[in-house]
Amino acid sequence: MAQRSKIRVAICVATFRRPELLRELLDGIARLTFRKVHTPQIRIVVVDNDELATAEEVCRKVSVRWPVKYVVEPKRGITHARNRSIIEAGSVDFVAFIDDDEVPSASWLDELLWTQSEFAADVVSGSVWPRYAPDVADWVRGGGFFDARVSATGTTRRACAANNVLVGSDVFRHVTRFDDAFALSGAEDTHFFLRVAQAGHRIVWSQEAVVFEAVSAGRGTVSWILRREYQTGNGWVFSEAVVDNRLRIRTFRFSKACGHVVIGSINAIWWSVLLDWAAIVRSLQRVSMGVGMLAALLGHRFLAYQNAGSEQREPLTRIAGRLERTSEP
Repeated sequence: MAQRSKIRVAICVATFRRPELLRELLDGIARLTFRKVHTPQIRIVVVDNDELATAEEVCRKVSVRWPVKYVVEPKRGITHARNRSIIEAGSVDFVAFIDDDEVPSASWLDELLWTQSEFAADVVSGSVWPRYAPDVADWVRGGGFFDARVSATGTTRRACAANNVLVGSDVFRHVTRFDDAFALSGAEDTHFFLRVAQAGHRIVWSQEAVVFEAVSAGRGTVSWILRREYQTGNGWVFSEAVVDNRLRIRTFRFSKACGHVVIGSINAIWWSVLLDWAAIVRSLQRVSMGVGMLAALLGHRFLAYQNAGSEQREPLTRIAGRLERTSEP
């Protein structure tokens, strides 16, 4: 056993109108097991970002052996929900963030805590693998669009996401919490963890700390895939600019964005000749990311979460929508 004393962990979940997925997540947390570390003292914090409290019934009825604290954060935006969850976590040693459309593997928290201890890390980020709905197209399943990154456990990272991460409580004392400027755009986690690394805290990877993200048929489309890539590129540039806005950095990012657009476009043309649908979309992903980066450099922020239930459609995703209606893989 790597741990000699019981530690305190708050598992924090921000949710918005996904009661069934939240139920699956909480059921998954109930199945957590611990073999590498002693079973920690766990509390679960669910912050509902819906003022109608649509997640309350799920939290009230769920059967989990650890206490579930449910609160409503009426101020819309992912940063408000995440920051509220940190406050509601109270006095703990670690905060573990997981999204409301994910289900952890049984060893998820065990692996995060073991990796933190083994590598003396301040932050541990883990793998996110897809769990496809039955009606997701085969070309999406085989295309690798939602596959997790693969790195050796203990690998140092510059930044990470908050959909599967363990954060030491000391980090929140040294780094300002999630920035409300990212409340409706996302990338608040990229921005936060860039600042965490800049402050000298160590972020490492755990390949074995696995969670499974729900991929519906609505996500398994060209337009959704390209929209996500546009959002990623756009959010990264805004996150990076807040941390380091020197001309040299912006020039490098501009060059890289142009490279994504040019190389992605050439590849898309090549693969269209070979009629490889998945490869075409992967090439368009690169184009979409580059366009998102260029838009950010011009000052356009993509507010992905401004209108819940309706998605903004950038130029590339509008084109993708037409491709979906006229082409089949």
